[in-house]
Amino acid sequence: MTTHQAPTPSTEQATDQPRLLVESRPARLIAARYDRLPFPTMGPQQELVFDLGITALHGAIELSGIVIKGYNEHQMVFEQRWPGRMIRQRTGEADLQIPAGTGLAVRGMHFMLHGYEPLTMVEVTVVGKVVTAADAEEDMHDHEHGHEPEHEHSHDHHHSNRAATTQAVLQMPVVQYENKTDLHFPLRGAWWAIQGSDWSDQHKQEVFSQTYAMDFVKLGPDNHFFRNQGMALEDHYSWEQPVYATAGGKVAYVCYDMPDLPPGTPPNPRMFRDDPRRLLGNAIAISHANGEFSFYGCLQQASAQVQEGQIVRRGTLLGRVGNSGNSPGPHLHFHLMEGPNPFIDQGLPLKFSHFSAGGQTFNEPITIPSRMIVFGAPEAESADTGGRA
Repeated sequence: MTTHQAPTPSTEQATDQPRLLVESRPARLIAARYDRLPFPTMGPQQELVFDLGITALHGAIELSGIVIKGYNEHQMVFEQRWPGRMIRQRTGEADLQIPAGTGLAVRGMHFMLHGYEPLTMVEVTVVGKVVTAADAEEDMHDHEHGHEPEHEHSHDHHHSNRAATTQAVLQMPVVQYENKTDLHFPLRGAWWAIQGSDWSDQHKQEVFSQTYAMDFVKLGPDNHFFRNQGMALEDHYSWEQPVYATAGGKVAYVCYDMPDLPPGTPPNPRMFRDDPRRLLGNAIAISHANGEFSFYGCLQQASAQVQEGQIVRRGTLLGRVGNSGNSPGPHLHFHLMEGPNPFIDQGLPLKFSHFSAGGQTFNEPITIPSRMIVFGAPEAESADTGGRA
């Protein structure tokens, strides 16, 4: 990650101190490439997401705009300009003035574009106006007397005739990633991918580990994922369904003691015991000895069939689908990471193999897009004697 300050000339006294600090989470971006799907497409796509943090270091700053540019080596691939009014809509902040020593987060900056030129770097330029003591006093006077700007543009240019401007530039390397592990689909029967691989995916609110996470619910004979009103766990076709290891490896993490909650019931924060991993409920993480860890979350309480340190083969029964942790209803949460710890280890794009969809069987890794119905291998094919793969 590279960040540097680029102050512009002003009538204010010059200062050598940077006024803005711009950071991203994560610092290194991992992009997903969607070049092959279970149905015809209009061409390859690529996707990435990050949170942006903007800190005013030496004096208050009024944020004016953000410019995002994506590059393939030295060739610019895309550019977006976010003026103040867009930033206010994104953050929900009515005022973009950042007091000294504080910051503003612009979360979930999600970009999906063509994949003809793979991104290698994203550059973000943040522009702001230096807020002087006189500016702050005038703002306070206006606020106390109810003198609000008539429209949003007037707020952006409120100090433009007398304020110095400043900017900071952040450069983030982009890695185009393909999973090394052949991940066989871990479920049996008909499942609906309710989240994953597009802008509507709520996992992208947690940009570090779960950017490319997927959620699956089982479909019943009526093509619904629950019967009756869905108010009981047993109403959901996903409930108690077996979950199998996508590939062989060593069990790196197991959580098994969290209760399964009625659908739609938020968890009591005390259940998490100050351990953020427990937000994903009962869970199992498996190391595949190649820098990749598969993570199975929201499992049924006490259903874990493995323990930490155990070596497992592909197709080993790991546990059963539950509704533990921060879960709206029974489903399997799955993601791939660089380590076993959510919120610490960075998430990775993933492709599954050995499933069918749209009347075709896919035995090679391929992307499962959101809202696609897929069918896992029959029960007789769930066990594999090939060990790790």
